[in-house]
Amino acid sequence: MNDPAPRRHQRGQAIVEYTIIGFLLSIALFTPVPGITPSQTAGQLLAGAIRAFYDNVTYFLSLP
Repeated sequence: MNDPAPRRHQRGQAIVEYTIIGFLLSIALFTPVPGITPSQTAGQLLAGAIRAFYDNVTYFLSLP
């Protein structure tokens, strides 16, 4: 009943999953998005959206 063999096969599985997810995420963020002039990556678009959001938040907080 307490066979340690299945646990032995699962050892190292998490690092493989994190590596695959990290690789796919880096490809998704650094691949240029088609149809945008000049060609920007999804990471640049995300950074621009976050920057615009915080600009709006700081403006809102500075109001009397």
